[in-house]
Amino acid sequence: MYVIRVNKKEVSEFLGVSVRRVEQFDEKDRLGTKTYVKGKTGKEAHWEKEAVERLKIELNSTDTPDTGLQARSPDARLFVASLVEAMQTQNEQKRKSGLVGIADKPLLKLDEAAALTGLSRAILRTAIDTGELKAKLIGRAYRIKRDDLNDFIERL
Repeated sequence: MYVIRVNKKEVSEFLGVSVRRVEQFDEKDRLGTKTYVKGKTGKEAHWEKEAVERLKIELNSTDTPDTGLQARSPDARLFVASLVEAMQTQNEQKRKSGLVGIADKPLLKLDEAAALTGLSRAILRTAIDTGELKAKLIGRAYRIKRDDLNDFIERL
């Protein structure tokens, strides 16, 4: 009897899943036995087409899609909810701790000035290069005084 064999890419296309998902099915032995055939770049895994068809029937017959995830327990949901709450509390504490937002900074980096004005970095950089906008190179980033930025915007 002649056995038809298919490679990983063909299996993924036939099942309508990613190649990584095919690898996960193989790890769980849901594709049956595999054989290796010499390919262009080395060994290539092949499975029997019959076994792949059985898996497709199995996947289509289940009521819920096979996501590879186990059902979540109520304890896990409570844990996730408590994590979310803790993260929200942490974000609120950061806001209250005195971190300065862009709107309150006296010196702005180029990307902050772009975000504040709605102008692109390229436009601001060109204005700095031509002298229309005063800026100082500190380290590797330009710093722009708030007053200089406001004057530049008024001249537009």
